[in-house]
Amino acid sequence: METKLDIVVIGTIIKETIQFPNKTLGPVLGSPAAYASLVMAAQGKKVGLVTYYGKDMENVISELDVLNRDGVMPYDFTTTNLLVYREDGTKYVEYQKASPNITFADIRPEYLGVDYFKICPMNYEVELDVVERLHQMGKTVFVDLGGYGGATSDIRYSVIEPYGKMVIDTLCANSTIIKASAEDMFSIMDGGTPEDAADYLVRAGAKNLVITLGERGVLYKEGDSEIQYISPFTARSEIEDGSLDFTGAGDSFGAGFMSSYIVHQNMRKAVINGNATASLVIQKSGGCTLKRMPSSERVRRRIETDE
Repeated sequence: METKLDIVVIGTIIKETIQFPNKTLGPVLGSPAAYASLVMAAQGKKVGLVTYYGKDMENVISELDVLNRDGVMPYDFTTTNLLVYREDGTKYVEYQKASPNITFADIRPEYLGVDYFKICPMNYEVELDVVERLHQMGKTVFVDLGGYGGATSDIRYSVIEPYGKMVIDTLCANSTIIKASAEDMFSIMDGGTPEDAADYLVRAGAKNLVITLGERGVLYKEGDSEIQYISPFTARSEIEDGSLDFTGAGDSFGAGFMSSYIVHQNMRKAVINGNATASLVIQKSGGCTLKRMPSSERVRRRIETDE
């Protein structure tokens, strides 16, 4: 009998070219869904993935063989983009091709028996109905706002616009945990501090929230408790030139967070696990590959000894 999955990830995988200030990488496998799935699999979780992909990704799709791929849907092509990092570390995305939106009907019936879902689109492609219906079913729903007006979105609708407000308010009201980066929230809120953003998300109905702050660590709020802050772990480069590769850092944090939350249902432990996971991922380069992702034992060692 097939072992039940721990979590289902929903979001499109992408064929991505990454342009840094001093080099270009790709095309490679990318996207929050791809990074999140492989990070959680590396930490021992049984992961199902709902996404589209095309024959133009056949040479790298084997990276996903560690997952349950029953929910991976073939299409004429894979969503294709250019990810550009600016000198200040911020980024923007240019899309060349996009596969169809993901609807609730695209989720395989057997996946609906799973308790945990991670929603992480690139560019609004996971329809809001997916989040609403999973919430109505009593699922634990983790939503990453990066693809709903944040850093990976092409056209970024902020909450001062009717559509942007509707999207964020709907997500807040129908999610168990909302996750974003400070960069995401600056875009979604049309300015302001992460604390301002947290206040808006709570007023919109967010029950629990996590905002990554880069070098400042993480802000999180659980239920009616006050905002808490946790510092990041120190990353030690294993890259030849001594640099750190921040591609996938936020997605790795979110995946490390959920790997812990599935087990403990404890926000603080989950944030710490996410921080440690991200610190280990950025020490290596090589894109979205399983060998780049740290095991649960490696993450535990960093948490306990900072090694």
